[in-house]
Amino acid sequence: MVEKLLATMLLLMSLASLNIYLTETVPYWQMGLVLSLVPTILIMAVGPLLYFYIRFLLQPTSHWKRNYWLHFLPVMVDLVPIIAGWVLTIGFLLDSFSRDYLLEWGNNIDLYNSYSDIPRWLSITVYLLLGKRYFSKLISSPNKPKPHSKWVKVFLNSFLIFQLIWLIFLVPYVVPAIRFKMMDSLGYYPIYVPLSIFIYVLGIKGFLHSRQSLKESKTPSIRLTEQESKKLIKVIQSAMTEDKLYLEPNLELHRLVNHVGSDQRTVSHVLNHYFYMSFNTFVNHYRVEEVKQRMVVPEKKHLKLSGIAFECGFNSQSTFQRAFKQSTGLSPKAYLSKRAELLQKNHAQY
Repeated sequence: MVEKLLATMLLLMSLASLNIYLTETVPYWQMGLVLSLVPTILIMAVGPLLYFYIRFLLQPTSHWKRNYWLHFLPVMVDLVPIIAGWVLTIGFLLDSFSRDYLLEWGNNIDLYNSYSDIPRWLSITVYLLLGKRYFSKLISSPNKPKPHSKWVKVFLNSFLIFQLIWLIFLVPYVVPAIRFKMMDSLGYYPIYVPLSIFIYVLGIKGFLHSRQSLKESKTPSIRLTEQESKKLIKVIQSAMTEDKLYLEPNLELHRLVNHVGSDQRTVSHVLNHYFYMSFNTFVNHYRVEEVKQRMVVPEKKHLKLSGIAFECGFNSQSTFQRAFKQSTGLSPKAYLSKRAELLQKNHAQY
């Protein structure tokens, strides 16, 4: 499902890029009729495809629902010029419309296409922000899975950059007094070139990511019964919460494996498929939580943050900073500052 969504989205963007290329390089009398009758611009579908791609990628167990198709109804914005083109062409062939009437309506359709870029940009931006919010919500919860998070970040950030470039182009484009001067001097190249690069980047990155995911899925799986899985999960959690193995600075996977009485492959499988974390991320998660508790304890105020981090099992300042920000979204100092502001605000209310 996710591969099809990404492929469809890239196809639609490629068709839009092809449309721009033909408009810029081929005389209108050679390709004008084809471009007015063939739907090469279906940008209103890109936003929903983007959003559902992120959802199904992050939640592989989700299923497509019939009401999801409602998100694609705004594609009619893109189809209006095509429908009008067919009506006018058929009417002209049947001698119902004159050539002058055709030219007049052709100018109206061109004007419509110019201003329809506004809802197109807004649609992609809205769905992009919805996807970003969905992703942020998912990774902020420690109990929810976080597969493909690195790729999703690259995907979302790439789209945000392109949307910014498109906006810079769109603002003067929709102003008639500026549009014609800009098109005469620059044409569509300020948007065509970034769009082409964007398609290549997403295509290559998406292919590599899909190939890696396929490779991982072909790895022989470990079969555990539900009871066995729950038992091992409980033992691993106990090793952290009760035995506090994470306080050991040089803790390695084999130490946890020996402690829980299992084998390395099975423990790695549980960490990846039930906690959705690598071993290091899993351990650092508990270390960060311990740091967050100790940094507000009065008895620890004489210690620097790095000192508290080392007490909690971190053996590197850079690792601590990176793990803390990955877990909380803030640096340790920013986290303390925000916490102090909230406490002060709550105190003022009472």
